Amino acid sequence: MNEWLVVIGALCLCVALVEAWMMVAVFSNPKGGLARLVPGGQDLLKSHIDYLMMSQLLFIFYLLFAHFGVKASPFLVFAMCVGSVGNAGLFLIRAVRPSLKEKPTPPFRMTMLASCVLTTLGYLGGALTVGGAAVSLM
Repeated sequence: MNEWLVVIGALCLCVALVEAWMMVAVFSNPKGGLARLVPGGQDLLKSHIDYLMMSQLLFIFYLLFAHFGVKASPFLVFAMCVGSVGNAGLFLIRAVRPSLKEKPTPPFRMTMLASCVLTTLGYLGGALTVGGAAVSLM
């Protein structure tokens, strides 16, 4: 099950790389076609940074679990993976629909809340799990 952390981490990294090229297009030609499709350049940047950060965290936790011989619970893996994709993905959605920044719809708000809760529970649980494993070796 821990392998899903690497799979989703790789997906996050690939999306971040695509977004990097999107930013080149958006910021170098603000009146171009892609800039019209993705008018929220700052949220595109936030999504890019978030996908990079989440990919690193997913890879790091996979390695920490492997190092300490921990099989993470399916819920932790699910929460880390869904939360990582969800948080960054919501910034990407806002980049395409900037109106959601000022007037988020109820479904967008609920998705944002669920994603943040899953991310928090997943990474908090992961930190406590590897922290506990490290303490047990002291």
